[in-house]
Amino acid sequence: MTSEQPAPASTTDEIRLLWGDHASGRGRRGPRPKLTRGEIVAAAVRLADTEGLAAVSMQRVAGALGYTTMSLYRYVERKDDLLLLMVDAAMDATPPGPREDGDWRAGLERWCQEVVALYRAHPWMVSLPVSGPPSGPNGIRWMEAALREICASGLGPLDSLQMLTVLSTVLRETLRTQIEMSEAAERRGTPIGESENAWAQGLLGVLDPAAFPTVTGILERFGTEDEEFDVRYDPDQVGGPAEGLGFGIDRILDGIEAHARARTQA
Repeated sequence: MTSEQPAPASTTDEIRLLWGDHASGRGRRGPRPKLTRGEIVAAAVRLADTEGLAAVSMQRVAGALGYTTMSLYRYVERKDDLLLLMVDAAMDATPPGPREDGDWRAGLERWCQEVVALYRAHPWMVSLPVSGPPSGPNGIRWMEAALREICASGLGPLDSLQMLTVLSTVLRETLRTQIEMSEAAERRGTPIGESENAWAQGLLGVLDPAAFPTVTGILERFGTEDEEFDVRYDPDQVGGPAEGLGFGIDRILDGIEAHARARTQA
């Protein structure tokens, strides 16, 4: 796993790597190279999507493109650099634009749903450690879209950044846990929902209600028919933490709304 974690690098170096010619708008001089950095990154993303992050190596990527491993180092110096480029490339989708009705809350909820969709399309993204805020062009576009809605709520700049950090962490960690639980359930050959029910029933068989009254009371209601699930973030209702993600997001948005309203009334 350590070989798959980006080594610490200066923020300036990361920005230069991720933006490349974006900032100047100028391309590389001279004849067009036979291979481009974009093609290398795209091949690595396809490999991670189909076989997982552990399958990504400079050798495997080179083989997928029909080149030698050494030829890749002309365009990407380190695997750590490749991983940074992969994350930004995986975010090459259009974030939600401004709403005509100006409903910041609905806009932010849509942003959250689209981020979840990105993680579901590229589940390996949540396995990489977070080294800092977004630095690449695609990551900044998603950051811009989220901050536009949060700032529209009435929060100040620093408060808006803090709330974006909270939302991003909740989305990422919830999907990471969901994916890991789903993979564990698949290895056991049991759907994640059945695994959760087995966990609840197993604990009810050993817990003393007098010692754990709250836990046992909740577990007794676990999986009952009267529960209502929020399917906005998990339409298949496969179980796991993502099944209740909408409830958590709503409460965060409630907090933003209440705090912004208190600021305007102060």
